[in-house]
Amino acid sequence: MRRVDVHAEAAKGRIIALAAPPTPLTLFWTRICAHPATVFLLLSLVFGSLIVFVTPPLRGPDEIAHFLRIYSYTRGEVLPPAQIDGRKGIFIQHELNSQLQFFRSAGEWFAGARDDGVRYWQIMAVYQDAIDTNGADHPAVFAPFAGTEGYNPVAYIPYIAAGVIGGLFGLNFPDMLLFMRLLGLATFTAVAAYAIAVSPVLKWAFVLIALLPVSLYNRSVLSADGAALSTAMIITAVCLRAVWQPAAGRVWERSFWMTLCALSKQPQIAFILLELMLFRLRDLPRRWVSVAAVILPSIMLSPLWVWAVSAEVGVWRLQEQEQHPPEHFDPVWKLLYMWDHPLQFPLATWRAISVWGDRLWQELIGIVGWQDIMLQPWVYVLVTIFLLLVPLQKLQLSNADRARVTLISGLVAVGYVTLVYLIFYLIYTPLNVDHVRGVQGRYFVIALPVAAIFIAGLINRELPRGMPAAIAIAGSLISGTATAAALFYAHW
Repeated sequence: MRRVDVHAEAAKGRIIALAAPPTPLTLFWTRICAHPATVFLLLSLVFGSLIVFVTPPLRGPDEIAHFLRIYSYTRGEVLPPAQIDGRKGIFIQHELNSQLQFFRSAGEWFAGARDDGVRYWQIMAVYQDAIDTNGADHPAVFAPFAGTEGYNPVAYIPYIAAGVIGGLFGLNFPDMLLFMRLLGLATFTAVAAYAIAVSPVLKWAFVLIALLPVSLYNRSVLSADGAALSTAMIITAVCLRAVWQPAAGRVWERSFWMTLCALSKQPQIAFILLELMLFRLRDLPRRWVSVAAVILPSIMLSPLWVWAVSAEVGVWRLQEQEQHPPEHFDPVWKLLYMWDHPLQFPLATWRAISVWGDRLWQELIGIVGWQDIMLQPWVYVLVTIFLLLVPLQKLQLSNADRARVTLISGLVAVGYVTLVYLIFYLIYTPLNVDHVRGVQGRYFVIALPVAAIFIAGLINRELPRGMPAAIAIAGSLISGTATAAALFYAHW
């Protein structure tokens, strides 16, 4: 009888198994893992388009104010063209004002009567009869920007283009709004996809961050947050690429995206620190020209824009209900006050975070509509767990480079959050209020890409192959489905 070598047979079986062709499912998953930008592009356009259509007109946060600012830009009015009683705004046609006021009132009615069974199909059924089309018989109406006068045209580029095109074709307001949303979704999706494609690491972490409910929703309605997140992602990605591949680090490209990032929202000036990722501090004397070329446009243009528009963030809302000395909202006066009382700002920030922490966390993941439509509780918990897991990746850098990248990314995240609270403290928080007012968790999604780099560099551990893709795709599907379903069932 022939003796069988058990170990030889086992080894032979393993060789055959390794040599066996992969199954179609394995090939499909391998291809998915190799194309995170394509996966993001498809999911963002599918879920974003659903959100565009199921979100009623002007049901996005401050969407009416954003529309008015965009509308002024389509008319070539870069600086606020009118001011009445200290509030900046624009004069619009009576018919357009009638449509805006209809949807504003409809939103307020819906928000108060939603639990009574009111749905938007009922509201839309009376839309045509409720609009006054005799605009020629009425003078133009002043419409205040309500805080959006401070937003640079950079934050609205696709919306402005859609407004100009829609005006050429004579689109009415609902169709114009829909066209603006769709073009904005497509543009900001493309920019974020490019960021994912060029980033040398953490591609799947970027996918999940860009497909969080808050990210997806803000990209699908009129908002400055779509531009803010996409430009923050891309400047982070190109700086990372310059660290991993110095030959691919183009100064003009970083300068361009850094400037757009800083102009999208004022706190994003903190992202200029990303340029320090690229080299050691002792190399600064040799690199000062390229550093200056990248960061100087942002340092000059961002404050220059704020000065030019003399922006406010809705202090009039506070003054309508309360009376405070006007100097409490003067940033220069408040900075001098902080010099004499250095602990007031950090204490006010800490009280805001400690008291409103749960709300801030939920807003960071996503509270949609007029910040009044919650997702299912399990969505917040599960997506948060995914957010903490997906950045677990080794950066494949030397210890010195990893330490530098980790430190700088952490400083950018902390600097951005601090600037958000500082701005709201300076211009929106009176001195007799013990916490910083007006800060919403959705503002902090901008810091998540650099926070992911910080986590990856700090922990420096690798998940099993394919798991980051599985986590990001699962989290993205949950986010998109939960957001679209919540909006549909709430409104329709």
